Amino acid sequence: MAKYEVGFGKPPESGRFRSGVSGNPKGRPKRKPSTYAERVVDLFDAPVAYREGGKAKVATRRELAYKMLVDKAAAGGDKEIKQVLKMLRRAMRNPNVGAVPIVVENWLPDHPGQTADQKGAEVDARKILSSAERSREGEG
Repeated sequence: MAKYEVGFGKPPESGRFRSGVSGNPKGRPKRKPSTYAERVVDLFDAPVAYREGGKAKVATRRELAYKMLVDKAAAGGDKEIKQVLKMLRRAMRNPNVGAVPIVVENWLPDHPGQTADQKGAEVDARKILSSAERSREGEG
């Protein structure tokens, strides 16, 4: 029998930490310092819920800022029109900026000699077929 009371907040001596030993020897890890640029990018890329035409939608703050700028330009704001045209020109000049190709490594072919392009085309075809089947099920 224990020489003391065992209960809530009073574990048996065998289950207690030895004196001078912490229950969390490594402690909480230090927070990785983030740069100003990372914090700004995280702020603009955060999703926001909004209503458009009575429907709830979700977009990033960055997308909403561009949308508001285009709306102001459409309303006739001179500064906004210049900014939107400048953005449009830049986008037309560099259409692939920010596009990152997806590289899949260690994929298994469905049949010997199958290339990655063939595998991708087959996956796309399956997606198209499954979406067509779902739309047919909705009609019936």
